[in-house]
Amino acid sequence: MFFVNIPTSAAKVNFSWQLITGLLMFILTLIVLLILDNQNFVIEQKIEYITHIVTAVAAILGLGIITYNVYSTRILIKEIQEKQNNGSTISSAKLLLLEKLLENQDIQIEVSYTNPDDEKIPEDFYQALEQLGNQTPEARLGAIYTLEQIAKDSPSKQWTIIETLAAFIRENTPFMRNEEDLDDDELGQEELILLPTDIQAALTVIGRRDITKEPANQKLDLRNVDITGADLTGANLQNTDFTGSCLQGCLLTQANLQAVDFSDVDMQYAVLYEANLIEALFYEANLQSAVLPKANLTKAVFYQANLHLATLYDANLTEAVFYQANLEGANLSDADLKLANLEACNISQANLIGANLTGANLIGANLENASLSTACLTEAILFEASLSKANLSNTTLTHANLIGANLTNTILQDADLSGADLSRVINLEQQQLEQAQGNTNTTLPQHLTLPVSWS
Repeated sequence: MFFVNIPTSAAKVNFSWQLITGLLMFILTLIVLLILDNQNFVIEQKIEYITHIVTAVAAILGLGIITYNVYSTRILIKEIQEKQNNGSTISSAKLLLLEKLLENQDIQIEVSYTNPDDEKIPEDFYQALEQLGNQTPEARLGAIYTLEQIAKDSPSKQWTIIETLAAFIRENTPFMRNEEDLDDDELGQEELILLPTDIQAALTVIGRRDITKEPANQKLDLRNVDITGADLTGANLQNTDFTGSCLQGCLLTQANLQAVDFSDVDMQYAVLYEANLIEALFYEANLQSAVLPKANLTKAVFYQANLHLATLYDANLTEAVFYQANLEGANLSDADLKLANLEACNISQANLIGANLTGANLIGANLENASLSTACLTEAILFEASLSKANLSNTTLTHANLIGANLTNTILQDADLSGADLSRVINLEQQQLEQAQGNTNTTLPQHLTLPVSWS
């Protein structure tokens, strides 16, 4: 560190000094542009080199300013002394003041160099980055674990390293969507391929990192990757963006996937047992035959998602949005669907035994042949829903809205219809009502009468 003192009354810089300064700035700009354009350097190296160059130029300019000011002041004093010897009336006080300019200054410029990051970048950091592009999987594997250790030793480097590993995965596992893959019924678990060892290692390192050491609200970019069959058990992937990726058969048991974006993701046969999926987004995702028992899917969004034959028993789906989703044949037994939005969904042949659908929105939903026995549909909205051949035995439908619903051959054995609105229901027979329970507050269509047992 050094200090440069500049007099407030310094003379204007002459032409030669301006030329030298301009030349130095031109050279500095040229060097910086060459470094930025050099593809052999990673971003960390570029920043380090540019910092050193700027510091060196600042030091040269600082020394130049000192030299120029000292020289200019001495010349000025010499001229004044000559005028004084020739009979000039310049006072000795002014002369003394000029001489003091060499010792006492009004302005201080502090020039110092310190690395903005207190932690020195390790030598093996750049070596590991180079090894990620090595042809041998062993070298790449070693580089991945080296970067993980550096991230532990230098927490400020962790996010840079994690982004580097994510880029490595994106570059080496691009998801090439094939139109033939859209035929879900032709795909089987036996067709899943083994994930390369280095890609699995990179995913493992990303999944077991300590996210508290990273900047807040960062979103990891793993879009359009094919990590079929990856083992991410217990992984911490909160806020990750998997948009357009393939996660077929991935093991995500007990993983932290809160607020993860799975939009347009292929997750057939994926296992998400007890996973944290609060506010996760599954917009148009393919979850056919996916396994999500006991998963926390509170406020998750499954807009137009495919959950055909998916397993969601005992899952927490409170306030989840399934608008126009396909839940045909899905297992939702004992699931908590309180206040869930299932409007216009295909839930035919689904298992909803014991499910909690209190206050759920089932407007226009297709529940044909669905099993809803012992389920709770208190205050649920089933406006114009299709319940043809559905099993509603022992189901609680108190104060439910069934206006315009199709109840063709619906089983209502011991179903509680107290306070429910069944006005304008389609194909409801008196015999079906006699098997159910209700009270005088139940609203019936005009062609049916209140069973004697209800009064």
